[in-house]
Amino acid sequence: MPILAKFEKQPSDVQDFDIDYTEWLAGIEDTATGPGGLEVVVEPGLTLLAGVLTDGVVKVWVAGGTDGATYKITSIVTTDGARIKTAEIKVKVKEY
Repeated sequence: MPILAKFEKQPSDVQDFDIDYTEWLAGIEDTATGPGGLEVVVEPGLTLLAGVLTDGVVKVWVAGGTDGATYKITSIVTTDGARIKTAEIKVKVKEY
């Protein structure tokens, strides 16, 4: 699966990242209403603080991580019509 985006953060940062499903949802004329329609998986070492689905955009809040490590965050959205879409981003932790 292709990675949608790559981001950087410092180990002490608490940051949020968006994963946009709006174009996909519009193309299939379906909706995703969450929270039951959203699952977020974060690789060990990065701390998931929250994952929220609003108007087709998943906002993922994360903290921590080890300097030099890159972590994959996977977002799985299930629509009201029972369609499932998975997207992945990567976050590199870098001490500046």
